[in-house]
Amino acid sequence: MLEIGTHAHPSPHQDALYILLYKNQVLIESEERFLIPLSEFQPDANMRAVYCGQWRVTEDSAQDVFVCRFDTMPRGFREISLRELLFLHDEASFLLLSRAHQLATWDADHKFCGRCGSEMLSKHTTEHTKICPKCNLRHYPRISPCIIVSVRKGKQLLLARGPQMAADMQSNIAGFVEAGETLEQAVAREVREEVGIEVTNIRYAGSQPWSFPHQLMVGFFADYESGELTPAPGEIEEAAWWDIDNLPNIPNKATISGQIITQHAEWIRTQESNK
Repeated sequence: MLEIGTHAHPSPHQDALYILLYKNQVLIESEERFLIPLSEFQPDANMRAVYCGQWRVTEDSAQDVFVCRFDTMPRGFREISLRELLFLHDEASFLLLSRAHQLATWDADHKFCGRCGSEMLSKHTTEHTKICPKCNLRHYPRISPCIIVSVRKGKQLLLARGPQMAADMQSNIAGFVEAGETLEQAVAREVREEVGIEVTNIRYAGSQPWSFPHQLMVGFFADYESGELTPAPGEIEEAAWWDIDNLPNIPNKATISGQIITQHAEWIRTQESNK
């Protein structure tokens, strides 16, 4: 489990663990092991390391974790996409990998000040921040809020597939929150825009970092109100109502999508059994 403390961020050291990135791919050893000790790789002269927190190995011990981005592919590793690796691990590893990738993206994308163009200075404090030495503008890791929603109609759940998804996978409606919009308004708008129906009884379900590249997914449950399913061209390949006892292939439970689908189906079963 990852612990994000408020103590001063350490510099890279021999006893830490490292998540290695190359061209936005994660470098792994055998059996998808992604936490690498310093003794097993040669640091690159241009390698940048960002502190992620402490990974609790046992109840009594924890190790510092850094994420490092390489300019050239180091020997002895193979590449795997972040999305693929996320789905191979449990939720604790999912959260660590998401945080590492988001911090590495922030570090790479904010080398220069967006206001005056000066090179930013990293501050090893109790927070992740970069400060412009000329105009004092501060940059913190960017977080973009998104909504994801499980919609119920009787004993059925709405599931859909976007163009980027595998052909055998079905998931929830999701999308970015617009400026000046509440999370609940975003839920109603995204469902309306992507599949043409209206929803009601929108309620919070949970949240999860989603590092593609820096989203925070906020999950909701909602009930169908009106309209006919009409997939938006270019956004949704197919959408349908699925009986909770005959669900298709859905994301695993390490993801918030898999979690809210499973939780919603279980809640519906409980409600039906109590009638």
